[in-house]
Amino acid sequence: MSNVRETAFEILKKVMLHSEYASLNMRYGDYGLNEKDQALLTQIVYGTIRNYRYARYQWELYVDRRVPDDVAVLLDCATYQLILLDRLPAYAVVNETVAIAKKEFPGYAGLVNAVLRKVADKGATAVKADDDYEKFAIETSHPGWLVKMWHAQYGDRFTEDLCWENLKDGRVELRVNTFKTTIEKLLEDPKFSRCADSDALVYDGNIFATDYFSNDLVIVQSCSSQMAVEALDPQRKERILDMCRAPGTKTVQIAMMAQNDATIYSVDVYQQRVELIEQALKKYGITCVRTVCEDSRTLHTKMPLYYFDKVLLDAPCSGLGTLKHKPEIKLNIKPEDIDELTRLQSQLLDSAALMVKENGILVYSTCTLNTKENDRQIRMFLRQHSEFELISEKTVKPDSQHYDGFYISKLRKKC
Repeated sequence: MSNVRETAFEILKKVMLHSEYASLNMRYGDYGLNEKDQALLTQIVYGTIRNYRYARYQWELYVDRRVPDDVAVLLDCATYQLILLDRLPAYAVVNETVAIAKKEFPGYAGLVNAVLRKVADKGATAVKADDDYEKFAIETSHPGWLVKMWHAQYGDRFTEDLCWENLKDGRVELRVNTFKTTIEKLLEDPKFSRCADSDALVYDGNIFATDYFSNDLVIVQSCSSQMAVEALDPQRKERILDMCRAPGTKTVQIAMMAQNDATIYSVDVYQQRVELIEQALKKYGITCVRTVCEDSRTLHTKMPLYYFDKVLLDAPCSGLGTLKHKPEIKLNIKPEDIDELTRLQSQLLDSAALMVKENGILVYSTCTLNTKENDRQIRMFLRQHSEFELISEKTVKPDSQHYDGFYISKLRKKC
């Protein structure tokens, strides 16, 4: 067990102090753990990140001075286990965490021991803060400014439901590889079930340990993400542009829906990311896609104008709809980041407008929940581009269906 906690601490330092991604560290790290310990490692890492403010609030009650950042991360990790993983023996959490402290920073081992024993003895303490927004932000471990923004944009009930939902585990959602099988065939296995409002599937169990996954019968892709391509409705023989597209999941979905019989361009600004798209195309035997390494804001200088029947702009965004799967976003996101992203999104939309032919379709989507990046962005675009009309728009929120938050708007070029 000590190896699990040491490993969790090492991963958390990378994520919380050096802005690395938890998912990449969990996926590609070879930690030599059995299945049970690997599951506990995942729970500790993601649980600590999801509950980082609440955990820190609890142990800071017993500290009267600032501690080094790595010591704080260790205390976050242990406090999460003591307060929110009550099936773990408190003495084991405390003793093994103190052992890590003695090894990593012996000068603070005594403080770590004293603080954790108080946390274990007293349990969770009710949060007190200057206002209700900040109190709720600490309780649900979100930045205070983000909670206030969501309250202003979506209202109290939406925000409360969303913040509590973000503390839950994200589920793995799947798309059927229609080159190899069908939804109906997979649903013959009762472990598969269909998501509401989409062709996405979920599997009751570890899909990664099945032949379905190893034989590429299913592809990991969130239900919300699939909805964006379903809104595009790609058809055979169409000319389709997929902007900002690494690692290529949506490009593959477009090609499969068009039965590998369309003219598809998939674009990304970085060559190494274009190579990821090409790897995905090769893996699934897709031959109708041409990859392009280019800044999508300047596509109009490199490609024919008004050429495409359909354009998908799944825009770079703040990712605030994906906090169940990527809770580390909460650690680093700042309001000024959103301002920079909205400028980029506006530039990309202007470029996309030049690529759509008359009566063509433009689908704009993000995996965020922020009206400034979503419907307000589209309203501004429509004011500046009267040649487009809004056909439909949808805000998908995390709720009892466990979806990622997503925004999808579908526009038609009138002339």
